Amino acid sequence: MTGFSSRLATALLLAAACLAQTPLPQPAPQGNDVPAQLPFLLEMGGYDSHVTQGYGDWSGAQTTLWIRSNPIFIPAFFFDSQTRPTGTDQDYGFFSYLNWTKNFYTTQGFSVAPQKDPLAVYFPKYRYDVKANWKLPPSRNLILGLGYTGWDLGGQGSGQIFDVGTLWYHGKWIAEANLFVNRSTPGDLYSASGAVSVQYGREGKSWIGGTLGGGHQLYQYVGQVPFNVSLEGYNAKVFYRKWLSRHVGFMVSFEYQDLLQTYRRTGGAGSLFFEF
Repeated sequence: MTGFSSRLATALLLAAACLAQTPLPQPAPQGNDVPAQLPFLLEMGGYDSHVTQGYGDWSGAQTTLWIRSNPIFIPAFFFDSQTRPTGTDQDYGFFSYLNWTKNFYTTQGFSVAPQKDPLAVYFPKYRYDVKANWKLPPSRNLILGLGYTGWDLGGQGSGQIFDVGTLWYHGKWIAEANLFVNRSTPGDLYSASGAVSVQYGREGKSWIGGTLGGGHQLYQYVGQVPFNVSLEGYNAKVFYRKWLSRHVGFMVSFEYQDLLQTYRRTGGAGSLFFEF
């Protein structure tokens, strides 16, 4: 890999992994008029985006299987395959909720990307996440969370993400805000980013919402002459999720990302989901 290609791959990976983190999915509140969740949720879809500055079109396919038969431990398995002009890379992962008490739960997960082709590296080689969440009494509709993420890009560096956030339920509204402090090695460099999300609806009917995120990413490029790279950017995403019946629904989303002085990305995604 040339020095320019290596720097570009590192920039894109760090921007995806650290710059504007997408909040972890949260369980939707249940009410008397909301049907009980079925044991399995299978979602399959794809996405496509155009990236400026000659980076081409990026497309991919995703599949996620949730197993919700146990109210204490709720695991999910996911797969993501992404194709760019330089090739195709895959990511395999696991995510779960663990309800310890009525006031405390954790989310945890990990993912692995084989990185078979050094020119097609779009996901961290290894990534693991854990987040502790406290439901504050008396109503327990306000949640405080502390999270940690470790990621390893192989020969292009590694790092950690420290996350503090809050989640608030109010009727059909859900709002979330998160602050991320990113540490990258080599260089032991720190930077910060944040994201806010709002959605409206209810399970079994529909959800509509959006996310705004942005911040700063600082890392050290290791080459013949090491130097620090500084990236700034922001992104915006909106989505709509609709149940067509008790067992079938769809989701569509649109996203815009501006990694300042590097590229702009515009794209969309769609999927079908099945509950059974």
